[in-house]
Amino acid sequence: MPNLAFTTELDAVNEMLVSIGQAPVNTLAISGIRDVNIARAELTKVSRQVQLIGWHWNTDEGYPLQPDIDGLIGTPDGLLKFEPMDRYRALVQRRHVTKGLALYDKDALTFEFSEPVPIRAVWGFPFDDLPESARNYIAISAARKFQATTIGSRELDGFKAEDEQRAWTTLLRDERGSRNTNMFHRNKGLQRLYNRSTYTRSYP
Repeated sequence: MPNLAFTTELDAVNEMLVSIGQAPVNTLAISGIRDVNIARAELTKVSRQVQLIGWHWNTDEGYPLQPDIDGLIGTPDGLLKFEPMDRYRALVQRRHVTKGLALYDKDALTFEFSEPVPIRAVWGFPFDDLPESARNYIAISAARKFQATTIGSRELDGFKAEDEQRAWTTLLRDERGSRNTNMFHRNKGLQRLYNRSTYTRSYP
């Protein structure tokens, strides 16, 4: 008997289509199908919101940003947010006239750096590169939002809310299992989310 496969983006989109009574599709390669396009956009939106929280699997501590020959540090593709490891440094992302989005030192009022800058980096990954517990939660949450905005059935929304809460609990449990306990307690955002006594659909 073959092992179960991970949830794919196609699986997630089909779950969203089924939630509004539409037939599933065999591929996402064909553009121009309105409901499919809306579903994919909603899935991407929810995925970005969830990953922006910063989890063990999409966060690098001490990731070095290297300056180029001109001392400029362009922010890498897929970097959702960052914090300098040195909390006393006022570093932000701004648009440079030639480099594009780049690191900027607000204290020194400059884009130029003489050495690498270590950061805490939170990355945004494609859906098919996420852990299964994250894929499951994102797929259910996106399906619920998609269904609510498309047909707005209270009965269906009630069932989806229970599924979404169970998936969120599983995601948090997996996070606790994979993350060093001290690191988990240092992350105030995750503490706040995990300690909530009631379920919420909003993100910090």
